[in-house]
Amino acid sequence: MGLEAISRRALLWGAGGSAFASLAGCKIVPIAEGGAPAGGFDAKTWAADLWSSKVLPYFATQAKPLADVLKALAGDLDEAGKQYGYRPSAEGAAWTFAVSGSATVRQKNTTSRAGTLVLAVTGADMAAPVVLQIGPVIIGSAIRDALPFVDFKDFTNQLDFADASKALTVLALASITPLVAKIEEGSQIKFAGAFSMTSKSDPVRITPVTLAVQS
Repeated sequence: MGLEAISRRALLWGAGGSAFASLAGCKIVPIAEGGAPAGGFDAKTWAADLWSSKVLPYFATQAKPLADVLKALAGDLDEAGKQYGYRPSAEGAAWTFAVSGSATVRQKNTTSRAGTLVLAVTGADMAAPVVLQIGPVIIGSAIRDALPFVDFKDFTNQLDFADASKALTVLALASITPLVAKIEEGSQIKFAGAFSMTSKSDPVRITPVTLAVQS
């Protein structure tokens, strides 16, 4: 082997050795181990900041009497939605109704994790059952979708928008769960919450924001 070739090999080894030496003091972390990027959306904090300042006041002042909403829904869904509901401008979006009312509990269903109360709503002539979701599994995103100040365009992506809904639902559940054990068939309750409908055949399935047991 010529002197020139030996010198070139030595030079390459020296460069490689320096590179390995510089890496020796570093921890190589797989990409998946890094988790969410710094500065990512914190749904829990976002929801907590909004809950007392905007969500609860909105339902306290803007929730419509459930009996009136049910009466309107016996007619045309879109007309009922225009009068009592909210939906974003996106074509085909569901109507979501923020409602309040009082009711007698007809049934308490807790065999499924998606627990419900079947209600007889005061002042309503009901053709279909009305249920109040009590969890721990909650179906849908009605709380988020009832709020005109929470808009998809304000979020980076669909995942953040979904996380926002979950975080709001967690706060709602935290407020109602301590009362659920006290509720029995025949209990009188008051509530405020939201439900969504894309057609008149959809069930009235309310996610409560506030709940009180009267007896």
